[in-house]
Amino acid sequence: MPSRFDEVADELYALPRDEFTAARTERAKAAKARRPDLAKQIGGLRKPTVAAWLVNQVSRRHADDVGQLADLGEQLRSAHQKLAGNDLRTLSRQRNELIRKLSGFASTIAAEAGVAYSDAAERQVEATFEAAVSTPDAAAEVLAGRLSTALTPSSSEDWLAAALAASPRTKTSGPPPKKPAPKKPPEKPAATKPRKDPDAERRRAALDEAREKLASARNDRDEARQAMQELSDRAEKAAAVVTDLRERLDEAVKEERALRKEAFGARKALTAAEKAADEAGRRLEEMESFGRRR
Repeated sequence: MPSRFDEVADELYALPRDEFTAARTERAKAAKARRPDLAKQIGGLRKPTVAAWLVNQVSRRHADDVGQLADLGEQLRSAHQKLAGNDLRTLSRQRNELIRKLSGFASTIAAEAGVAYSDAAERQVEATFEAAVSTPDAAAEVLAGRLSTALTPSSSEDWLAAALAASPRTKTSGPPPKKPAPKKPPEKPAATKPRKDPDAERRRAALDEAREKLASARNDRDEARQAMQELSDRAEKAAAVVTDLRERLDEAVKEERALRKEAFGARKALTAAEKAADEAGRRLEEMESFGRRR
């Protein structure tokens, strides 16, 4: 049974990306009085990057297609263990086709939401779906639809390329075209037991750490780029409003000047009319006075 935190998290990560922060603040504030621990958990939820948000939406809208990634991962690992080269190639092709399909879904969702699906976002989306094939844990995270950052495929997936390269040799029906030997040399499971390198573990750990740092840096960069884009869009809208107001102000100033000019003319006409009325009044009084004297 899902907890209250799970319900709130599902609700938040299903929202449009630009509504996440305000909704998170509101939910945390509502929980603070009765459940301070829940409020702290909610406040700790990170706003998803563009790539993570798109993956979340794809997982929610196309859960069956995303679920196939985990199934393909299991089949690929099984085929590798059996050294089934043809199966590996077929499954790998299916994986690539499915990831392209899911990336297409992400592009559609981005267009509907008015979000730019940049090359960087596309790479991160596809890398996240590749990670879902790489490990069951990553597949579960993707299916949950609550990612805040993109995922990177596990380095353990390197077995796939090695297996695909080695697989043709495991399927030959006869001896290789070499000089006959008196005795068949013992089979060496090179495909399953590569020669151990004493420094391999250290290099792998350093590589994983470098990949994590790169992913984190790219996520931070994408967040900053998205924030800059959002502010630029708002600035352009504000500039458009300012331009409109200036145009309206210019029109109002012109109209004011024209009206003042007309008012000035009307004032002059009024003055002239008043003088004419006064003159006519005086003449009338003179005529009336002259008539009375006679």
